[in-house]
Amino acid sequence: MSDRLPEQPEYADAVRSWFERSPWYRRLSARVGLQGKLVICFMTLLLLALGGSYWLFLKETRSTIWHSNCERAVNVAQSLALAATTPLEKNDQTEMTRICKDFVKNDDIVGVAFSSPAGGLISYACQDPDSRPDDLGLGMMFGPRDLLQPRRVQNKVLGVVASVTAPVLRYSPPEAPGAAPNTKLVGYITISLSDRDEEEAMARVYTILSLVGCVVLLLTFPVVYAIVYRIFQPIRQLVTATERIAEGDLDPKVAIDRPDLIGTLARSFNQMVQQVKKQRQELADANRDLEGKVAQRTAQLETANKRLSSEIAEKEDFLRAVSHDLNAPLRNISGMATMLLMKSREKFDEDIVHRLERIQKNVEAETDLIAELLELSRIKTRRQKMEPVNLNQLLRDIQGVLENDLSSHGIEFVLDNDLPVVTCEKARLRQVFQNLIDNAIKYMGDKPDKAIHIGCTLGVNETEFYVRDTGIGIDPEDLSKVFFVFRRGKNAANCNVPGKGVGLASVKSIIETYNGTIWVESELGKGSTFRFTINGKYVPAAAEAAAAVQAALREAQTAAA
Repeated sequence: MSDRLPEQPEYADAVRSWFERSPWYRRLSARVGLQGKLVICFMTLLLLALGGSYWLFLKETRSTIWHSNCERAVNVAQSLALAATTPLEKNDQTEMTRICKDFVKNDDIVGVAFSSPAGGLISYACQDPDSRPDDLGLGMMFGPRDLLQPRRVQNKVLGVVASVTAPVLRYSPPEAPGAAPNTKLVGYITISLSDRDEEEAMARVYTILSLVGCVVLLLTFPVVYAIVYRIFQPIRQLVTATERIAEGDLDPKVAIDRPDLIGTLARSFNQMVQQVKKQRQELADANRDLEGKVAQRTAQLETANKRLSSEIAEKEDFLRAVSHDLNAPLRNISGMATMLLMKSREKFDEDIVHRLERIQKNVEAETDLIAELLELSRIKTRRQKMEPVNLNQLLRDIQGVLENDLSSHGIEFVLDNDLPVVTCEKARLRQVFQNLIDNAIKYMGDKPDKAIHIGCTLGVNETEFYVRDTGIGIDPEDLSKVFFVFRRGKNAANCNVPGKGVGLASVKSIIETYNGTIWVESELGKGSTFRFTINGKYVPAAAEAAAAVQAALREAQTAAA
């Protein structure tokens, strides 16, 4: 099994993205690693030091050889000038030619030339028969300052040549006692010396030094690598300890006792591990306590759920009993009133008949109220089938049902925008819109511009719907009470609007089953707007928008990384 941690997908993706964006030299540098970079730096510095030393050594050696060669050329030229006085004075070309040929037999002396006092070339000899006198600086005119001064001449065959011109003088005895001897210039002699032997020796030295440098580099590389490896030993210990910690083992301790920065890092690392270990133990203890508390709370919750289920069952039994117990006498009362009207309508006067009919209507109203209260109690406990509902079609159906009321009151029914498909209990969401629209019709009043507007605003987390009318409005004191059972606004009593005070309470209960809220905005004389929300998870279009937003956020985070 490998000691290294498995590569994390996020880290691998980040590294792959970095390699794709970075230039080639940065990718190569990253593959070499820090340890390889240090080895390369050390070897580069050593190579520069050796190269600089060799260059300085060769430069100084060449300079020394050149000056030595020039001094030798001056000495040879002066010696030859003393020996060639007679031939030059007699203009003995045969003797001068012999002297030139004898001298160029020497390996170092590559050329000799004799010139007249006027500077004309008399005789010369050269090791290279194809070279002309000018190629070696022989027989050239020079001033007094150029005599016995070495000149550097580059020849294609003979290489670098040092040429020196010396005057040839004849000394005569003084004409009078104590006078200076007489001197006469009889000509010039030029000597050209080559440093081929020294160059060949320098080439051998350069080859030897290059081989020695290569050997030094080869021998130094393992030493440098070992030193760098030793320097990185504490860091490798820290990396190994970090990998073990990442695998969940908090026991490793880095045994590095040094007074430098790495020692400080090791001590801080050990303290961090101990702190993490301590906090992990505390977290484990806290988790055990939490597990106990969770188990306790779970047991309490199960008990509460059982009690709540029992209470719900008791409530439903109670509601069924109440419904039965209330409906039974009401049915009896309605039945007796009906029988009296059927059998004795002609015997009763008009007032008695009117009272019996009122009894029938009140019994019918009370029966409907009991049914609505029973349905209100079941909204949150007995859920119906969830199905996709097209709200546009649903509202058109409601418009058709209420068409008579809308046309008789002259009310315009307007859908401000397309409504989405909602996954819901169709009958109950129909009840929501029908109750709100029915209320708007009841409280429309006698204003000339009568309209009911329905629309929605699609959101990511929730969708907001509204039912707005141009009716009489709601008193500000009643805005917080209209959604409670049996609470009706003052306008309802003043306008003699029929109602039981259960419809809006049912609407509120239904909206809360969809994680929504409902509220009303109203102004007396200008109308009311009932707004409610439904959680986005029940609206497929909103869920798709939320998924698109999440995908866009993930793409933005990936691009930023």
